[in-house]
Amino acid sequence: MRPHRRYRTFLFIAAALLLTVSVLSLSLKRAPILKKVEGMVVSLTAPGLQGLHYLGRMVKGVWEGYFALLEVRQENTALKRRLEEYAQKEVSYQEALQALQRLEGLLNLKRQLAQPVIGAHVIAYDPSLWSRCAMLDQGQDHGVKTGMPVVAVEGIVGRVVETYPGYSKVMLIVDRNSGADAMVQRTRVRGILQGRGTNRCSLDYVPKTADVQIGDLVLASGLGGVYPKGLVFGTVSAVNKKNPGVFQEIEVLPAMDLSALDEVLVVKVVNLAISEK
Repeated sequence: MRPHRRYRTFLFIAAALLLTVSVLSLSLKRAPILKKVEGMVVSLTAPGLQGLHYLGRMVKGVWEGYFALLEVRQENTALKRRLEEYAQKEVSYQEALQALQRLEGLLNLKRQLAQPVIGAHVIAYDPSLWSRCAMLDQGQDHGVKTGMPVVAVEGIVGRVVETYPGYSKVMLIVDRNSGADAMVQRTRVRGILQGRGTNRCSLDYVPKTADVQIGDLVLASGLGGVYPKGLVFGTVSAVNKKNPGVFQEIEVLPAMDLSALDEVLVVKVVNLAISEK
């Protein structure tokens, strides 16, 4: 529709409304002819007035509905934001709770050892495929020295092999170059705990006649002066006595996932025996 036609339509509607008001005001005089004119005008303008009335109600409903919907959306956005905040607070709370539990465990371990220790965090792992080592955020400046054992709440982690002013490198017990004298807690059978490069170790040089069963705890024997006696290396996970030779094959699962360490303790004195459980 052209603009001038649109304006003519609006002018026509306005004139009709004005005429209707005028007629209604004149109808108070009750002139017969005016009543006829009144009837004709009402008949002509009533549909338009009724349409305008419906249109006004519809516009009002849409307008109110829009604001109502906008308010609901704003409330939903605010609620979602609050839920996200609560979810993040819950994550932070769980992290703090777990950290507290780990620290309490390390504190109990420190009491068991009754020796000077250095608390440290694991900050990185050696990316090499040939070694299994971890980096700690404590080094020479904090009293860490080469050869010191590193332990966690669950058991033995490894020993320090290199030190730097602010950091130190730990060879994990699963490293292929790692070896230590160990014993089976239940039967006191001794062997050499050897790293296998994955998250496994083996207990070597144990005669086939020795009593070793799946589920047995493997502890540090204290011999060799590497690890304090009685600390846990892990649990026997497989035993094979059908292999050739005089020694049985014993697989040992470390007491913890050595690829997911966080807080650890560096023991400053290694010649130490603790009570076995």
